[in-house]
Amino acid sequence: MNSAIDSAESLVTIDNWRPRQPSSNYVMQGLATKKALDTYHLILAPTHACNLRCRHCYLPDHAAQLLPEAVALRLVEEWSEVSLDERGAFGGIFHVKGGEPFVVPYLKKIMERLVELQSLRLMLTTNGTYTSAKVLESLRKCNDGLHGHVTVIVSLDGAFSATHDALRGAGQFEITVGFLRSLRAMNVQAHLNCVLHAGNVKEVPAYIGLAKDLGVDQINFLPLVPKGFGIELQSMQVPHLVLHRELQAVYETGDQATKKLLAGSLSHILDREETEHVTPAHECVAAYRGLFYITPEGNVYTCPNLVNTEHKIGTVYGASLRELCDSLPTLYANLRPQAGFDDRLICTGERVLYEKTGQTLSLQNLRSLQAKAGSPPTLKSESRKAVAFCVSRNF
Repeated sequence: MNSAIDSAESLVTIDNWRPRQPSSNYVMQGLATKKALDTYHLILAPTHACNLRCRHCYLPDHAAQLLPEAVALRLVEEWSEVSLDERGAFGGIFHVKGGEPFVVPYLKKIMERLVELQSLRLMLTTNGTYTSAKVLESLRKCNDGLHGHVTVIVSLDGAFSATHDALRGAGQFEITVGFLRSLRAMNVQAHLNCVLHAGNVKEVPAYIGLAKDLGVDQINFLPLVPKGFGIELQSMQVPHLVLHRELQAVYETGDQATKKLLAGSLSHILDREETEHVTPAHECVAAYRGLFYITPEGNVYTCPNLVNTEHKIGTVYGASLRELCDSLPTLYANLRPQAGFDDRLICTGERVLYEKTGQTLSLQNLRSLQAKAGSPPTLKSESRKAVAFCVSRNF
């Protein structure tokens, strides 16, 4: 067992929290019996504004609307209280994404307040193109102040400049790689997000080699989901089973460093099922206690993949985060309306998207992956230690 990756036996539950130590890996998970995340995770998108115009972006717009600074700082306080009460020190993540988080004028104030509180981890998802000395120094100070509880997720969509730049713009690959080298020099934990599509799926082995060279801690390979601006690239979507086979081949033949990079992947989840007897639940973590996604308008959802009107939990103007936590069971029930449902090893948000938009082929591909990934136990026989995961990792 890799000590950097929690097993089912060591999952923190709502009645059994403990102080956390920094870990280079992150797997979003929670016990199915508890319907709560192991590590609480609030994802805040204060704005959709971004300095890039990536062709595969899943957002609906790049509007400059900004969640008010006072509201964002209030959310830091509220999330600190909830996480401390229910998960203990550093048992919760305050995650800022966008758009691009480094265009948010009060990002530094969020970071400074987190250092003062000493209760939450910081996670940022960035395109890695803000590389000024001022930005890097703010990250270094925050990482030092939080004793290593900072993780920067950087979007890098290819092992080579031509592949990455085809989606994100000429010259962006070299800038982002330079940013990653700076993070390594400052000992800031770095993860990679890579959207896999027809143009880069064969680069996976080279990509892993690049990740090792850059000293990153984890890779999140994401499927291309045609939504938002990315709807124009629907023809580049690769069947889910094909993606899994490519990643599975690398996982099975890779060394321990490769397997560690792929923590949280479907291959890793299946490996844990076989070697550690960690049973994947019949659901993902959508609507589990401790998981929120908040938009620039202040609307609150459970994750970035479930942002339809019917999935809205409330707003940050109408309820506290603790009150919104208490509303999650209602959304949970609405997402799983039928007895005997099975979202084992797939993303509920992706499944709902394909059902809602009539993307029959994509839905069939999703279910084909699920069928090939292994026969689940019956709902009645599911282990009390069954674990739900975020399998899309769109965070």
